[in-house]
Amino acid sequence: MRETRPFYRVFTVTKYEAATQQIEAAIAAFHAGQLALAITLAGAAEDMSPGKEGGLWASLRDNPSRLNETRDWLKHDRPGQTRALVAFEAGLFILRAMDKWEPWTPPMLAFKDLWFSSPKLMRPEDYSPEV
Repeated sequence: MRETRPFYRVFTVTKYEAATQQIEAAIAAFHAGQLALAITLAGAAEDMSPGKEGGLWASLRDNPSRLNETRDWLKHDRPGQTRALVAFEAGLFILRAMDKWEPWTPPMLAFKDLWFSSPKLMRPEDYSPEV
């Protein structure tokens, strides 16, 4: 029998499953243009990981950098009520989270393929904030 009371449902998940859900939701949010959601979910999935020695993004994550400024602005009480969110930055957050969790699911593999097949990916001068 299917539970009809939505708040009485119980799901048991592993950390990997929970992180995978967050990463896949971040990818969906990215495609929908909901970059704050994508960054927040990807950051949460990355923070859940048990750690990966020498991961692809370890040096970026472990050193103070501008890459964490947006995540921290979304997470904490920071000055400024507005912030420009850039799709490229959201994509980096998703890739950082993906680097921590394996195996990758089909949505993760599709995002990786999209990222590395983008013709403008490596040309920041082609990007300008939308008005």
